[in-house]
Amino acid sequence: MSQNKSTKTTTDVRFGKETCFFPRKIGTQSGERRVDSWQEVEDCLWDMFTDEDEFVTLTLAEIHHNIRYVQACQFQEGITVQLGVEEDDYTRLVEKTCSEAECMDIFREFYESSYVRDFEKYKPVEFFV
Repeated sequence: MSQNKSTKTTTDVRFGKETCFFPRKIGTQSGERRVDSWQEVEDCLWDMFTDEDEFVTLTLAEIHHNIRYVQACQFQEGITVQLGVEEDDYTRLVEKTCSEAECMDIFREFYESSYVRDFEKYKPVEFFV
């Protein structure tokens, strides 16, 4: 489907804050569950890299850098990684395109520290209005 040039988008979309009842939670096409090891997250990411319909969301209960979750999926140009950034009473999404290796590194660092480096390289997600 070709995109109409007059289609309008906005980056001013706000989501409710996510509550995480486990220290770490993983979400995929199969559902959500508690995750207790990096290996479980890594396995989910490898599944996503080989299945274009799969996604992975890693949510942390305790955050230190206003990022509640990291999520990723494939698209034509590569892997899209999005961050759920908490501000006041809402969450906004920012994203960037990266390689599989970079995606793995982003998830690993977030899993271990709740930190995501190079935050300034992420752009607000555009939504159709």
